Amino acid sequence: MNSVSESTLWWLSRILSLAAILVIVFEWPGLIGQDATGIKITDSAEIEIKDEKLRKEVIVENNKMLRSYLNKWTGKDRLKADSAYRVPTGFFIQSLSFQSSNEVNFTGHIWQKISKDFPDYIDTGFDFPEQVNSSGTEIRELYCDEVNDTLLKGWYFDVTVRQVFDYSKYPFDSITAWLRLWPRDFNYDDEILLVPDFDAYDMTKPTFGLDADIVNTEWNIDKTFFSYHENEYNTNFGYTGYPVDDTYREFYINLGLKRNMIDAIILNLIPLFIVALLLFAQVMTVTGKKNLSDKFGFNTSGAIATCSALFFIVLLAHIQVRQQFLNSPLVYIEYFYLIMYLFILLTALNAYSFSIGEQKTFNFMFFRDNLIPKLAFWPLLLWMMALATIIVL
Repeated sequence: MNSVSESTLWWLSRILSLAAILVIVFEWPGLIGQDATGIKITDSAEIEIKDEKLRKEVIVENNKMLRSYLNKWTGKDRLKADSAYRVPTGFFIQSLSFQSSNEVNFTGHIWQKISKDFPDYIDTGFDFPEQVNSSGTEIRELYCDEVNDTLLKGWYFDVTVRQVFDYSKYPFDSITAWLRLWPRDFNYDDEILLVPDFDAYDMTKPTFGLDADIVNTEWNIDKTFFSYHENEYNTNFGYTGYPVDDTYREFYINLGLKRNMIDAIILNLIPLFIVALLLFAQVMTVTGKKNLSDKFGFNTSGAIATCSALFFIVLLAHIQVRQQFLNSPLVYIEYFYLIMYLFILLTALNAYSFSIGEQKTFNFMFFRDNLIPKLAFWPLLLWMMALATIIVL
């Protein structure tokens, strides 16, 4: 290595760093046309999905897919599919806001088309089984009219529901927020089958049933769709003689959301990049040459003080990120913070060891006046981030 020029070594360091950057950017969803929603639908109602919530879910996009799905029902579910009163149900979402990482507020309208043969002894309407504040939930009937020999009833709703989302890929995460509907008259659940009102929408578009003026903040609504989810219950709800372990196919209104990653990148990655630049500048000031040492003002206590200040800056930023996901495991961006903690420690150790070390003990640091740590800083930092990116994303 003694025969290799210093400029050649710096070019090698730059090439390795650039390669790591390309790996990171290539793996980032949404930047090179990758599908970030995690939902792929075929015409046969079969789905390929990444979202854990959708593992037991079948998405229906049109009447053909609905028929295909209902024809696959067996047992008592088959009887329900054949004999239950089908109630076309539609939605119009006017607002969507996250009250916390696991609570979502929806407002809008839901309507149902009730056939003339629908029995009078069964109440029409719906309930939200996942609502978290029933006193704050509003379901208000807005209209009731006869249209084409069908009773059309519409309600305004304002509800907050609690759901579990996977934020592990933040800030490149995509989630599905949903409204789960039960028939209002639970006693006759087996006689009511909620089905999508496809006739109320232009189903050729990926998003429908949304207010044109709906406000998108940190999330963009990428897709809306209907689905049926197989939910398992370990109770018969007090109905003696019914099985305790049973599965219900329940009706869902879904919104596929993709995070606005630009804001998250600016808030998280740019500050970390600035900290990395300051750490690199600190490493570059480590020298055993007196003229350069005097020029840079290098001393061990100053280097450790700088690293301590940068540590608290990173720590405060990390705390703000963690507070958003208190009930979640580590998210993608947090690995960058952990890597930065390591490099702050390594930078302080480099300055301290160079100051007190003997050439025989720390020979690699004394090589060409601390050249190896200077050359390795960016390739090591960026490749650690690239490895985290490959594993998590």
